[in-house]
Amino acid sequence: MRFRLLLSLWFLGTYLPSAAAITTNITYGSFFFVPRIISINVGDTVVWTNGFGSHTVLGTGSEPICGGAFLPCSHTFSTPGTYLYECTVAGHAAAGMTGVVNVASAPLTPALLTNAMRLANGQFQFTIISTANRANTIQASTDISNATNWMSLSTMTPSKSTFTFTDTNAAGMALRFYRVVESP
Repeated sequence: MRFRLLLSLWFLGTYLPSAAAITTNITYGSFFFVPRIISINVGDTVVWTNGFGSHTVLGTGSEPICGGAFLPCSHTFSTPGTYLYECTVAGHAAAGMTGVVNVASAPLTPALLTNAMRLANGQFQFTIISTANRANTIQASTDISNATNWMSLSTMTPSKSTFTFTDTNAAGMALRFYRVVESP
């Protein structure tokens, strides 16, 4: 008798912070920053570069950004929020040399189930790429036609973002779907 087991990449509330931070360049010159207003994500870096003249960047709130240093400079934003900044050279901010960095929480990416395989003893194993130090509940179902058919198999809090799960009850299952629910 031949058994088949399907691994379904169902993601319910399972997210990872985006792995690819980006760099945004802002140019500067006589009384301007371009672009003046930008929107980025947590973990992204802003570089004030490709400008001319003697200018500075100083955050006007609790975040000093480049701390009034002469340009070029760069800053990586680690907290969501709206950050106002200005050039501190006398009269430049009053002439319009100001800017805004809007920082949003990093976009979320669903967990990834990979390397699925049936073991020689009939058990089923796969690798989960998720968020380290957050609880992950591995669930299974043999009938996904109803949202209430999911059964929790295990809850794990991995110290790394990649971990392996083995379903020791998969032997003898003709059809089984899996998903990971990551706690908020």
